[in-house]
Amino acid sequence: MSSKLNTTFKNKEKTMEDVQEKIICECGSKTVAQAVDILNETDLPYKKAKKLVTGCNKACCRRPLMALFNMIEFGEVDYEEIDFLIDQMNDR
Repeated sequence: MSSKLNTTFKNKEKTMEDVQEKIICECGSKTVAQAVDILNETDLPYKKAKKLVTGCNKACCRRPLMALFNMIEFGEVDYEEIDFLIDQMNDR
């Protein structure tokens, strides 16, 4: 996977760093930044890479984590979308 990622973040109220500090999955207590680092260092398929990040098989964080996995695979992370998906997950 690419070590250099383009990032997109248009929301003026939050910064990229704010989103990077958000917990992407309560099970693994990993932040978005930690998940990005882990996913950058692996070439495993999503299901196995998810276990590296979360340590579980639950589907609680599926949408934000799968979106992040795909963004990293394609080389550009949209932190605004990740922020939105995490907020949606937390609102359930």
